[in-house]
Amino acid sequence: MEEDKSIFTQPIFKKLIRAGAFLFAYVVAGFLMRYFDPQTDQSLAIIIDIAIFVVGMLFWMAFFAQFVLPVNRIQDRVKVIERLVVYLMGIHGPAIFIENGFTHANDEETKKKGAGVVWLDSASAAILRTAGRFTRTIGPGVHFTKPDEYIAATADLHTLTQSLGPLEADDPFKDYENDPDYKAIKKLVTDLKNTQRNNASEEIKLKEWEDKIKGIKERADATRAMTRDGITVLASISIVFRIKSTQGEGNTRFGFNLHSTEASIRDSMIREVNLDHPVWNTLPARMAADIWREYLGKFRLIELFEKSENRPDTAIQFINEMIKKRLTSRQVLILDEFGQVILENKGREQEYQRLLSENNSEAAENLLKKMESQEFGKLNEMGLEIKSVTIKKLFFIPEVEDQLINEWTTRWLKNAQKEREQVDLDRKLHEETGVQAGLKDFAMNASREISQQASSSPKHALELLVHATFRSIQKNPELMKRQNNQLRDLLKIYSRLRNLRGPSE
Repeated sequence: MEEDKSIFTQPIFKKLIRAGAFLFAYVVAGFLMRYFDPQTDQSLAIIIDIAIFVVGMLFWMAFFAQFVLPVNRIQDRVKVIERLVVYLMGIHGPAIFIENGFTHANDEETKKKGAGVVWLDSASAAILRTAGRFTRTIGPGVHFTKPDEYIAATADLHTLTQSLGPLEADDPFKDYENDPDYKAIKKLVTDLKNTQRNNASEEIKLKEWEDKIKGIKERADATRAMTRDGITVLASISIVFRIKSTQGEGNTRFGFNLHSTEASIRDSMIREVNLDHPVWNTLPARMAADIWREYLGKFRLIELFEKSENRPDTAIQFINEMIKKRLTSRQVLILDEFGQVILENKGREQEYQRLLSENNSEAAENLLKKMESQEFGKLNEMGLEIKSVTIKKLFFIPEVEDQLINEWTTRWLKNAQKEREQVDLDRKLHEETGVQAGLKDFAMNASREISQQASSSPKHALELLVHATFRSIQKNPELMKRQNNQLRDLLKIYSRLRNLRGPSE
């Protein structure tokens, strides 16, 4: 439908109609008040009326300008008055509100030429441009546009989530082409076309089926990868990211950094432009998917759910962590074709194993070979920061999934026994550690008095040791409950030794 170009629909015509109606009312009032009586000269009164009208209009416009938009500076208030004046003249530009990165304005408003105003909420940013170049990046607040400026693209300052891969309800390995319902609808539509008959409802159902199959295939292909032993695995990956900034920067709790926002929006516009929505491309999620394929190819299927000797987590957890590091760290570890870390110096293998046994992972990691993360560098250039990466679910061919379940079922007892042995070993280790700590505490408590007071004889030294032990038990309520007999024996021994020493010693 062509746009109505009639002069009667133009804003300037509507303004002239209103002005003409006002002038007509004034003339009628003038005749009633005999302003235009030939016998009297009312020109001064007319001039005063016009002056009052002009001054009054400017005064009230200036007054209401204080409340039209949330501005504080004098120059901004003046600009509000200017926009109101050009609005009365019908030559104003667009007045646009942007909320959460979405533009709230109809097509007629955005196409207006002239000085306008853009109001962004606390979670929005935008880039302005002219026909020939980008002009400036704006953040939360009120901004006044020049006659030739318009919005190039917007962005959402919230922390956002992108997902890639099959959905929870998808069955990506199902043969939908041979689904009885799909084949029946397809055959029905084909038969109707052959008989030159149409059935809109059946065609809609067929289109829905085709869109569903296409969507499932596209989501499956987005994260399709193969293990080292040639097994296809699909993953549902979720990535949380935002435009890089600090909280509270730019006078908004979401953070607005001018340079990061400009870099992010410009890069996104180059890749895939959609001015109806905040401009975000899928590059961060696609990066995560590419890294997922790279690392999955270093492991066999069975290794994905097993813990290795040098890692406390399973291979799939390790892959998840490595994807996150590739997107959030400047340097990352280099893995060989079997998914193992590589030492910077092979002669330090024993030192590396010793640090691992001591749970000193940070020092152990310093001995490993690293590389610069190209993905982190690119995201940094784009002004984005990754908050988290999660592999939510894995999808296998049904036969492979059944095999994994069967293998897990047959090995669960063996795994449980290994875990039982590990628990027993840990308990014995803690018990031995507790015994050693107890002996140390006993020695410290027993020797406290003898270390502070010189003994005059072996009997005196023994007396000090017994007394210190007796006092340490008295200070411990738990020992007092369980060691009553021993406490009485210690008291007798101490009294005996004290009597043997005598009062003169």
